[in-house]
Amino acid sequence: MKRAACRSLALCLSLVALLPGCAAKTEPRAWIESSEASHREADRLAASGDTEGAVNALRRAATRAAPAEMGEGDARAVRQDLFYRLATAELSGSHPREAVEAATEGLALGRSRDVFTANLLVARGQAHEALGDRKSASTDYHDALMVSEALLDTALGGSGGGP
Repeated sequence: MKRAACRSLALCLSLVALLPGCAAKTEPRAWIESSEASHREADRLAASGDTEGAVNALRRAATRAAPAEMGEGDARAVRQDLFYRLATAELSGSHPREAVEAATEGLALGRSRDVFTANLLVARGQAHEALGDRKSASTDYHDALMVSEALLDTALGGSGGGP
């Protein structure tokens, strides 16, 4: 879980740097910093064995509305990252149905050829697998693979074809 938290924190920090004119707009920066604090709080609670507390911290952060000044894509990325963390926390707490719900909520914010979509699809696939729903798990894993393939193709200078 710590490796996922480090990736999540790094992604959030990257978004802070990408926000145009963010020095003048403190509300988006404060919202992102609050989201980062929620990641840290969830890590602390999970490390102390309080999975329910970690889930609650992530749920509050994931469902908190983004500031109007924040770009839609940036807000989606931060919230999807939180929903991914929420889904994995639910899985680690042996709550696969809740993990499916969390991942589905994250995906409902929008799908794109990005790591946030791929992570949510993998988490939901794992939850479906834990529930014994092989068909849904397979579909989610396949969709995550297609997103990952498109990302790799783009990174290697290809056409970026795919989903």
